[in-house]
Amino acid sequence: MIKFPTTPFSISIISFVVLLMSATHAQAEELTLAVANSTCKAIKKIGDLYQQTHSDIALTYICKSSGRLAKGLRGNAIEADIYVSANRDWMDYMIDADLVSPTQVTQPWGNELVVATPLNSKITDFKWEDLDSDKVETILIGDPSTAPFGRYGKQALATTELWKKVRHKIQTKKHITLLVNTLAEAPPTTVGILFPSNINESVRMLHTIDPTWHAPIRYYLAPLTKEHPKNNVASFLRFIQGDEGQAVFLDQGFKLTKH
Repeated sequence: MIKFPTTPFSISIISFVVLLMSATHAQAEELTLAVANSTCKAIKKIGDLYQQTHSDIALTYICKSSGRLAKGLRGNAIEADIYVSANRDWMDYMIDADLVSPTQVTQPWGNELVVATPLNSKITDFKWEDLDSDKVETILIGDPSTAPFGRYGKQALATTELWKKVRHKIQTKKHITLLVNTLAEAPPTTVGILFPSNINESVRMLHTIDPTWHAPIRYYLAPLTKEHPKNNVASFLRFIQGDEGQAVFLDQGFKLTKH
């Protein structure tokens, strides 16, 4: 093993570098983002873009269903600086707990619902009524109690009087990423109801669901109420809703809304 000579000067230089690295790390402000699972991929991309010009920030992402996030934040099981919900109800839940100010809530994005199937599926010429046929043996949806995309899916099924007819076929998933992963490995007679923004190369879209069959799909964004808000919260919120951030959401298949 090669031994390098140590002198008081070299030790001083090493100590200075260590102190400099420690100081730089200590100065990095940490922001935690609690975001609806369907937005996680887009928001991580936006976070990477933001950090290119804000090297003094460290971002942590908590990606779960809107309801599980809201319950975790309200119950102090998790902490965050920014919250993104895939529907208004869970944002109202946060407002009622005084965790979010209603004046700071925006709704920058929208979405729609589609039916998808595994790549190996033989299902073609799909119609919504086919959910109640022998073509489909299993229907994957989000958990309506905590996952907004599951609630929207249930609304569409109920509006078209299919909910009771196909309920025995339905399996619920906690969040949309889990649904997509399950759908990709499922038998070919399985379909899933989800957002098109979460479609990937492992599944195939079959059908777009009529938007009048469910409540409008809107996302809600807000900072968490803090006695001492962090410096980068307002800056990041502006960035995510600015041109670069919105371009990422458009590219991911979301709809932009006026707010």
